[in-house]
Amino acid sequence: MKEFNKKFKLIFLPFLLLSIATVAIYSFLNWLLFIQFHILKVDEDVLNIVVPIIFPGIPVLTVLRPRLKLLRLKSKGKDLLTGYILISWIAIMIPLLVAQTWLVTATGKLTKLDQIGEIIRQPPTKYYKVKHFYINKRLVHAKSVFDISGKYNEDFNITIYASVPVFDHVFPDTNRIAAIRDAADPRVLVVINGNLSTMQQLKKLPADSISRMRFVNATLVMPKYGDAGKYGALAVITKGHDTKEKLPVMKMSPVAWLGIKYSKTISNRLSIAGKEKLFKAFTVSVDTDFRRKHLDKFIYLDRTPNRKDSRYFIEAVQHPGDVETEGEPIILTPVFEPFEARNGHKLAWIFGSLGIGSFVFLVLLLFKPMKTQAEMQRDAGERHSGSGSFKLYLFPREGFYITPIIIDINLAVFAIMVFCGLGFITFNTDDLLNWGANYRPYIINGQYWRLFTSMFLHGGLMHLLLNMYGLLFAGIFLEPVMGRVKYALAYFGTGISASLVSVWWHPATPSVGASGAIFGMYGVFLALLTTNIFHKDFKKSFLVSTSIFVVYNLLFGLTPGIDNAAHIGGLLSGLLLGYTFYPTIKKEQERKKAEEAADLERAINTALISTKHNPDDDTPTENNPYEDNRQLPD
Repeated sequence: MKEFNKKFKLIFLPFLLLSIATVAIYSFLNWLLFIQFHILKVDEDVLNIVVPIIFPGIPVLTVLRPRLKLLRLKSKGKDLLTGYILISWIAIMIPLLVAQTWLVTATGKLTKLDQIGEIIRQPPTKYYKVKHFYINKRLVHAKSVFDISGKYNEDFNITIYASVPVFDHVFPDTNRIAAIRDAADPRVLVVINGNLSTMQQLKKLPADSISRMRFVNATLVMPKYGDAGKYGALAVITKGHDTKEKLPVMKMSPVAWLGIKYSKTISNRLSIAGKEKLFKAFTVSVDTDFRRKHLDKFIYLDRTPNRKDSRYFIEAVQHPGDVETEGEPIILTPVFEPFEARNGHKLAWIFGSLGIGSFVFLVLLLFKPMKTQAEMQRDAGERHSGSGSFKLYLFPREGFYITPIIIDINLAVFAIMVFCGLGFITFNTDDLLNWGANYRPYIINGQYWRLFTSMFLHGGLMHLLLNMYGLLFAGIFLEPVMGRVKYALAYFGTGISASLVSVWWHPATPSVGASGAIFGMYGVFLALLTTNIFHKDFKKSFLVSTSIFVVYNLLFGLTPGIDNAAHIGGLLSGLLLGYTFYPTIKKEQERKKAEEAADLERAINTALISTKHNPDDDTPTENNPYEDNRQLPD
């Protein structure tokens, strides 16, 4: 019972307070800075998903981790400290994630509008209820987006973003038609449904009976109507009139747009023909569903937040079509459920997930005893000597300098792209091209810098993590042996070689990632493993395992969506550089060994000389090792 009280007081109670404080403080800052006062325009997925996943690590690693070390977590050669840290991290992260989703819906203000046009004159809010509006599904603008995801790029994702214009009046706007008609020069010819008419006849037509109207320049009218057309003409098509005449629709500016999203995931291992077949079938099903959907039956409208989806809806709006928008379009999502149900059970889940996580953490504490005073003193001694220090591979240090810098740059570029609202799990190809992806049409036009910048871009989270893990593994063994300069030259040299091979192989396929350079480092590693740079036992185990790893990844690279040309280019250039650097690396090793041997010999000679000339030292001398004047016991 005494030990349980110590665990409760020293570990569980701080964990509980940390959990509550983390959820409360972050939620308050999110609401104050980004919801209430809009200090910065940040992607909401970053604020509500990415940061809440990372943020709990700060209190867990700084406050809770030292307290978890009070437990006896080492057993049978395994250290469970990392597992306990991850569990406590997740236990705080889940209620924090739920709290952000609740915060967005619970604090969102509802604005009631009589006409949809009032939305422009009102301060922006999260939700809207509208009485009068007109949605024209025939004038929908659409954009298709394709991306690849999955641990091994096995998923091919298809997303169609449909933006539907919303007007104040029945399209076309009867007020605008009337204004154009009344302001027209009386000398302008009037052509209704392809037949010459009069302005009086046009004014008799009801405005809502007109389908299309445009002013035709005199240069186009006079060849048919002579001097009578020198002032131009108003060309009018009425609703229901069947004509082959191609009159551009009078451009109208909707007040807002409804955003409808359709998604489907298929196998990325399918052939191009197979993907096209499934894509066509998907578009047919989307079209059928869209035609049947009663968009005007929504209960309220949700203003689309600042995230990747809203950017794609805006890009769909900007596609050429029968309507155009002025300024940044307002994207609204129709909601068909009661407004009161928007929060669901999120508030209960915040406390429920916090309680479940705390209970699980408490149960785990019961299974492990506290360390004794002697064990804590021993651990303190180990930490003081450095043998038990926590290794952070993201910070440069002697013998491991270039690898952490490269990893940090890759992580920084990824983080900046995420905070710019470009994505998290995956990035769009257009965005990667804008940020410096490798692409032959751009390279041959003089943008050679892409051969370098593409090495620091990644298609998504899993792509980044897998590449950084591979780089870390190679760097741990190679950088101490090669040295900073040779290691950096090998990494960037093989990376640029991989980019060149990719450009040569792919005529018009964007490519990103550090994998070409990483395969290059594995090529260097394999080359040096076949020499006497490494110890015999080390070579025997790592030569086989590394070869299997490289061959497996090359075979897996045959699947669509993976730039195997870059992998092969990096690997071959790495093998070449490995053998090129071998003589200088071997010479450097021998020089260091000679220096270490000389230092050791000097230390031994210094110790012997000091011993020989010290009269108070009763150690046997070098000349007579058997001499010992000390009194031996009987």
